[in-house]
Amino acid sequence: MFDQTIIRVCLIVGSLCTAGFILRRVRLAKVQIEDTIFWLVFSAALLVLAIFPGIAYWAANLLGFMSPINFVYVVIIFLLLAKQFFMSIRLSQLDSKVRMLTEQVALNQEKVERDKLDL
Repeated sequence: MFDQTIIRVCLIVGSLCTAGFILRRVRLAKVQIEDTIFWLVFSAALLVLAIFPGIAYWAANLLGFMSPINFVYVVIIFLLLAKQFFMSIRLSQLDSKVRMLTEQVALNQEKVERDKLDL
């Protein structure tokens, strides 16, 4: 019983800290809205699981987990891995855009230099 209380308190504190941190970053305009929504939903889900542990017990029994905390860990790991995957996709897209823009700038600079030599 004591372990469950500690886990619940940790989940509540962790979710509130995450929500506070994200809201502070939004106020400073350092986080995009899509990321903000993800992290706020993530922290809200942790808060709901901490306040209503019956959800974790129900889902753990339904899916055949030995312990509700194992279910919580698996869900958290899955969500963070999915977020990492989508961030990798976004990073690859941005890298391609930077490469294309760099090539365009180089071509424009070469054109300007050629135009100067032709005068």
